[in-house]
Order: sequence, then C-alpha cells, then structure tokens
Amino acid sequence: MTTESLRFATARDTAITRRTVLKGAAGGVGIGVTGALGLTAGCSSGSTISSSTEAGAGAAAATKLDNGRVGGKVLAAVFDASGTDDIGYVVTGSPQRLAFLLSTVQGDPILDGPESLEFTFTKDGKAVGAPVIAARHRDGVPIGYYPVRTSFTDTGIYQAAITIDGEVLTQALQVYDPAKTKNPGVGSKLPAVDTPTVGDSRGVEPICTAKPEVCPFHTMTLREALASGRPVAYMVSTPEFCQIGVCGPVLGLLVEAAATHPDMVFVHAEVYKDARARRGFEKAEPAEAITAFGLTYEPALFVTDATGTVVDRLDNVFDRAEIAAALKKAGSEPVAGGAAATVPGTSAPTRR
Repeated sequence: MTTESLRFATARDTAITRRTVLKGAAGGVGIGVTGALGLTAGCSSGSTISSSTEAGAGAAAATKLDNGRVGGKVLAAVFDASGTDDIGYVVTGSPQRLAFLLSTVQGDPILDGPESLEFTFTKDGKAVGAPVIAARHRDGVPIGYYPVRTSFTDTGIYQAAITIDGEVLTQALQVYDPAKTKNPGVGSKLPAVDTPTVGDSRGVEPICTAKPEVCPFHTMTLREALASGRPVAYMVSTPEFCQIGVCGPVLGLLVEAAATHPDMVFVHAEVYKDARARRGFEKAEPAEAITAFGLTYEPALFVTDATGTVVDRLDNVFDRAEIAAALKKAGSEPVAGGAAATVPGTSAPTRR
C-alpha cells in the first residue's frame, strides 16, 4: 500500500458547510479514511467550519474557524468534525471517542509520529476539561492515529489542540445535542436489524465483499444476535469498496479476535445493497445497516453487553488493541490458545 492510496483532501481555504451524505469518496472536502462513504464535508482535515446551526452560545458568531498548520503538519480529525443541522457526529452527554492523525498539508498521513500526544479542548477561548493523553495506535492498520476519549456538556464549536515541535496545531469541531443523530452511542440500546445472512440475503448482493469468500459473521442476523442473551460485536464495513484500505484490515482483526471470544456473537453487514450491480458505490443504494443507524461513514464497530446496551463504539479507524479493549468492556475475556483466524483477502499487518 502506498502513501498515495492513503491521501485525503485538505480544505485550505474552503469552509465546511453541508455535506453530501453517502456519496463517493473521490474529491470533496474530507479525509478518505472514512472509507467508501467519503463525506463531502465530513472528516475535516485542516479544514474550516462554517456554522449557522443551533450549536450553542457563540456558534453563530464564530462563523469561520481555521485549523493551525505548523512545519508542514496538520492535525486532522478522522471523523465528521463539522456535522450538519440534522446529523451531528460529536454529541453531548455520553463518552466520545475522537480519532485524530497527523498529516502533511498536501493531505498525506504521516505514518510515523510521537508515541503519544496531549490534547486540550477550548470553547470560546476558554479551556474545557483536563488535558487528555492519547497514545498512538497502528497495530494491524495502515495508518497511525490517536484516539481521544472525552465528553462534552455543552453544544457549540470547540478547538482541539496539541503541541508538537514547540508549536501548536489545532482542529475545530462542532458538538451537537444527541437528538440530532440516530447513531447509537455508549449507553444506548443497539437497534435490532435483520441483517443479511448466508441463508437470506434480504436483497443485499453480495452480503459480504471479503475475498475470496464471505466472512464468518453472516450466520445470524443482528436481531437474532441481540436476542441471544450474549454480548454482541456488530461491524459495518465494505472491504471491496473501501477507498483507503482500512475496512478490510479491521474486519480481519475482528475475525482474529472472534476466535478467542467464543462467548460473544459477531455480526458483519455491508454498506451497500447493490454496489456491484451498479458497477461502483457512487450510485449504489445504502443497505439497512447504514440507514437504520444514521451512519454517514464506515467502518463502524458497535460492542454491546448481554442486554444489548452499547458499551463501546469504534469508528472510522481502529486497531487490534482498541478492538481487544472494546470486547473486554462487554465482559468478555479472550480464551487462551484460541486459533487466530483471518478473513481471506483482508489479513491485517502487525505493528512495525
């Protein structure tokens, strides 16, 4: 995999306004790391935010916030930092996981970086909460990133900041009321959906784009999994139509983990109903796995406890270590000596 295949667009002089949901990943403003959904104004990298939404005090006045760039580096959000009037990614009232990475101003992810970064958040120029130390992750995925765990009590426009090489890099993000998203967060019940199985495709063709054969997570629907009384791991990803090579590796990592977690039920769903028939994802119809959850990105991994309550959610990019930690939150411990399985065609590299 080349650096070119991981490149994502930066918005040097462009304001993020509304995005085109579920469009192709080519072009537009945003990080291609979100996979095949390629949000036109999502996952802002080195971008600006234009806001006319109800985002709390100060949002209307702060109509344009520019992200800092230092020494050829950009702090990039690997999530939809802007949101829209009707779909807000970052929300108040529940734990948030926000993945960031370092890139060049040309949009190339910096594959090597500090082992950890200290993140601070401000709103209206005032510090919010304590600094958060985020370790660098790259175990089994092609890019290094920094997952920040934090929470917000107020809506509005915030700035995330790090200091690197003695200079400050910033990334603007907008925080919404959770009523503006259908995407279930930590503490929410996972919606029961009749996902495609090997016995019933439910109009989705193919039910799995892992090659050369479907992954082992299509024997039970998500609805059946949630009714089983066991912890559930539900992944939405499309290995074939992923634009930067993350969706296949993370599915392979989950299959690897499933081999040592026999007490859990694992379910995978594709993003599109008919991408091959349409000869590409640009005109493909989203599957219910996307529409029922209000997703505008992939891959996504939802982990629930035995009651179907979400205990962790990993979005956009996540590695072997984060998957292991998420499964542990469901009360599942790995069984020693389990056979490590991989999905053909989706084997994930180990950390170098």
